[in-house]
Amino acid sequence: MRKLFVTTFVFICLSAILFAQTQSEQNGAKFTLGIFGGLNIPQLSGGNNNEMSRDYTSRLGEAFGLTASCYLGSGLVLRADALYSSEGGKRNGLQAIDASSFNPQAPAGTYLYADFNNESILNYAEIPVMLKYSISTGEKSKFYIDFGPYFGFLLNAKQKTSGSSIIYADRAETMPVVETAQSFDASSDVTSSIKPFNFGLTGGIGFMQEAGPGNIFLDVRGAYGLTTDQKDKQEGESHNGYLLIAIGYSISL
Repeated sequence: MRKLFVTTFVFICLSAILFAQTQSEQNGAKFTLGIFGGLNIPQLSGGNNNEMSRDYTSRLGEAFGLTASCYLGSGLVLRADALYSSEGGKRNGLQAIDASSFNPQAPAGTYLYADFNNESILNYAEIPVMLKYSISTGEKSKFYIDFGPYFGFLLNAKQKTSGSSIIYADRAETMPVVETAQSFDASSDVTSSIKPFNFGLTGGIGFMQEAGPGNIFLDVRGAYGLTTDQKDKQEGESHNGYLLIAIGYSISL
């Protein structure tokens, strides 16, 4: 199934590029192709109604990919990216754990609590398709804004935990269940518990400067996933979101 998602992702990217180039040639418009990469600041949000997904904060990740644009006229550009995006979030301190991990007979939805470090790493292949509006700010520079949907395919997901803690039956830490501190040093593959497809909205601003045969550009965008991440609602109901700060270079074809 994972190979199918990756194959579909590559097929859509190539189809989008070929379509844009064909339209560019037919309309006499400018077609550009570029590469970019930078710092991703993702966060899991919207899960505060569930003990397993509440209180996540931002982590740092990487993002890089290809970008293709077709000039439509009047400052409008159709932009499509093929993007690798490392997302997720982290949660350090007292947090809920599934009681069944210590007692298989525990009822579903029963939680215990411990104080440890927890990082969720969700890696996606994404296809943002955006409408971009450019404004010239000089003879060789432009400012632009863009907005549109994105489609994401999950590549893999990991849960990294560290630290040690006594385990409690309550968030107030008044009822210890295991009084000896337990180690939480582990790295787990949780790909099977995350939905394989994600859909959301993305948009941002950027600056482009002519440099050599092409253009160097600085891109700042935000994104928010409209679908929840977890397959099972008992494990949480988080949404992906991130701020991407990237630099890239594009050339006209």
